Amino acid sequence: MRSKKIHFLLIILILTSFYCAPKEEPEALPIYHCYKTSEEITIDGNITEDAWETAEEAQFVNRDGSIPEQKTTFKWLWDDVYLYGAFHVEDNDIWSTMTARDDSLWVEEVIELFIDADSAPKTYAEFEINPLNTVLDLYILNKYNNRKDIYQLWKWDCIGLKNAVKVVGTVDNRDDVDQYWDLEIAIPFDQIYTAPNVPPVAGDRWKIDFCRADRGKKRSVSTVWSPPAFHNPLSYGIFIFETGK
Repeated sequence: MRSKKIHFLLIILILTSFYCAPKEEPEALPIYHCYKTSEEITIDGNITEDAWETAEEAQFVNRDGSIPEQKTTFKWLWDDVYLYGAFHVEDNDIWSTMTARDDSLWVEEVIELFIDADSAPKTYAEFEINPLNTVLDLYILNKYNNRKDIYQLWKWDCIGLKNAVKVVGTVDNRDDVDQYWDLEIAIPFDQIYTAPNVPPVAGDRWKIDFCRADRGKKRSVSTVWSPPAFHNPLSYGIFIFETGK
């Protein structure tokens, strides 16, 4: 197990050592300020802790920048061990069928996270979680800043990952009208191998993006925080770690 982890880290280090920063990035990337918390956060899908009231809230947009019909908002906090996320997902037709880790969650309804901790877009982590609380996690090697020739490290699992979903509605009934689902997640910093500092220090900047697949009976909509997102890491938004407001 130790040799496998060392081998994986060597792959990441070799690839990033040959990386030269790209000359062009989108001019107006969104910025998110992630504040440190000293309060305990229980990952149970209930976004009720007082700490969440202090977190900055942001929302997803359509790929053209417009506001989607069904909104998705998110908040993030951190402490010395975890990066905590909370997503509120409006959805009148909540459904998913996949329950095995690393299933093809992206073909159904899902929230996706892309974390480029060292702002070197050739390497980043991807997480996906569906309304059944099923997890997909992997590292991506991306040579061209798009889907062409990406290499996916499927054997990687984020050890210590915590996630929980609360559904107001029914996941398995396509004929009723649902309301929303909430997702809470805690990502251990020591599993983000490309992070410059573990834990982060105030002022650290990561490149991050979040996406949603909303696949209702009458629509299929992809929304994001910083378009176009997905496997276009140069478009990811700027995520700044702060110690307090």
